[in-house]
Amino acid sequence: MAEPESKPVLVKNSSTNSCRKSGRRVAFEVPSGHNHQSHSSGLDNNIDTSIDDFDKGHHNPCFLACCAWSCLAIFIFVIVFLFLGISYLAFLKAGMPKVNVRTFNMTKLQVDSSSQKMDAIINLGLRFSNKNEELKLLYGPLFVEVISNDVLLGRTKVKGFSQVPKNDTNLDMTMTTNDENVNVYATDDLKSDIKAYEMVFDVYVSGNIGVQIGSLHMVNVPFLSSCEQIKRMDVDYGRKPDCDIKMFSYRPSLN
Repeated sequence: MAEPESKPVLVKNSSTNSCRKSGRRVAFEVPSGHNHQSHSSGLDNNIDTSIDDFDKGHHNPCFLACCAWSCLAIFIFVIVFLFLGISYLAFLKAGMPKVNVRTFNMTKLQVDSSSQKMDAIINLGLRFSNKNEELKLLYGPLFVEVISNDVLLGRTKVKGFSQVPKNDTNLDMTMTTNDENVNVYATDDLKSDIKAYEMVFDVYVSGNIGVQIGSLHMVNVPFLSSCEQIKRMDVDYGRKPDCDIKMFSYRPSLN
């Protein structure tokens, strides 16, 4: 009779354990579908963003090739331009004429000490020699100044002219100066040098020069011919002192 009473207890315990097991299953169930979708969408967004960043940082090979060829083309163009420019300047410098002081004569030098005014008349002869065998030289208007002891003795302008190859061209000019402001002490020293046959003077010729080959006319460039510390005695004896020629150079006028 004791055994029938123990069976319900076993059944009761069995049902209680099953309830507890079912309760544990509920407690550890997977979260709702809303949270799962939110996590999935966030992961997708992260993947898309990283792909966009990769696309932005990655350059197209064609674009890089175009940049490289463009830089190379610009570099070659600059090198060719510099080469042509240097070659032209060297070619033009080689074609520069030779300038000599051929004659010099002062026919008048009068100074008024009270007004510090000077009147002067000088005759100057220059020789331009074209040493080239094929280049024709083209001279623009030339500006000539003669100075001695910082005293401007004369100034004149010569019209442009051309010079065929292997040719000597003589320019004879008369310069007249009237009522020129001068330093009396400088003119006194100049007179003393003239009397002692020790006169030294400078001649400056500035203007433009170009070359012509056949029908091709090269661009003119400025030049300056400087004949400095020329002794009148040398000119009188027919020595024809040389002048120095520089391209792209000029000399400011005294006045």
